[in-house]
Amino acid sequence: MQTARQAKDQVLKLQHLPPLSTTATRLLALLSEEDLALNKLAEAIDQDPGLSARILGLANSAYFGQQNPVLRVEDAIIRVLGLNMVKSLAFSIAVSGAFDISNCHQFDIKQYWLESLSTAILARHLSVRSTTSEPPDPDAVYLAGLLMKIGVLVLVHLFPEDYDKVLVQKRQQGSDADILTLETEMLGINHRQAGAWLADRWHLPELVVSAIAQANQPGDSQHTKEVTLVGAVSCWLSEAEQEQQPVMDCTSELSDCCGLSAETIAVVKSGFIDEEEEIKVIANMLAS
Repeated sequence: MQTARQAKDQVLKLQHLPPLSTTATRLLALLSEEDLALNKLAEAIDQDPGLSARILGLANSAYFGQQNPVLRVEDAIIRVLGLNMVKSLAFSIAVSGAFDISNCHQFDIKQYWLESLSTAILARHLSVRSTTSEPPDPDAVYLAGLLMKIGVLVLVHLFPEDYDKVLVQKRQQGSDADILTLETEMLGINHRQAGAWLADRWHLPELVVSAIAQANQPGDSQHTKEVTLVGAVSCWLSEAEQEQQPVMDCTSELSDCCGLSAETIAVVKSGFIDEEEEIKVIANMLAS
C-alpha cells in the first residue's frame, strides 16, 4: 500500500493531468461571477454539444413537468432550471468528464450521479425552509452537494484496480462497511481527502472545499450552516444506501444552525422519497 503522501502527490498532479476541458475551465471561471449574464452561460454550454444535450435533456425530463419542449439552453435556464442551477450542473458534468473511469469495472457512474444529485436536491430543499435570519445559501449547498463525492472519481481515475478491490470489499461487508475507512486502509487516502485537495487546487469556492473535506465535522468553518446541512444529508443518504432504516440523526444540529424542526425535516424527507424514481432517471441521463 502506498503512503498518504504518495497518494496526495498523485492527486495534486490532476490539476494538469488530465487537464480540465475548455468548457470546464470556462465554467469554472463563471462560477465566481455573481452577476453572470444568462447569455454568457448559455453560450459557454452551447459550445459543448454533449453538455448542451444533457442540460436540454434534464430540462425536458418528467421531473420538471414541462408541457412544451425546451429546445434551447437559454430557454432551459429561463423557463425551467434557473441560472445558478444550470451553472452548477454544467460545471459538475464538465468536470466529471476529466476522469477516466473505464478501468474500474466495479464502479457505477449511475450510482455516483444518483448520490450526487440526491445530496444536492435534498440539501437545497432543506435550505429553502430554513427559518434563521441568515439561512444557508440554496445555490451554494446545491453545488456543494453535486461535488461532494468528486474525490471518488479522482480515486477511480488514479487507482482503478485498487478501487475495484475497495468496492468489492464494501459489498462483502454490507451495512458494516465504512467506505472512508476502507479507502484509507487499502489506498492510503480516502475520497474526502482526495476531493478536497483537488477542489483546492482547482480553486473551487471555499464552501465546496469545506463541504467535501469535513462535511460531518464543520468545526469553525465560516460556512458552518451550509457545510452542516450538506453533511447531514450525505449521512442520511449513506444510511439509506446501506439499507439501514434512514434517520436524520443531525436534527439538533440542523435546528441550531438552520432553524429546521424535526417536523420540517420529516416532511422534506418524505417528499424527497417520493421523488427518488424521477431522480434516478435524471442520474441515468447524466451518466450516459
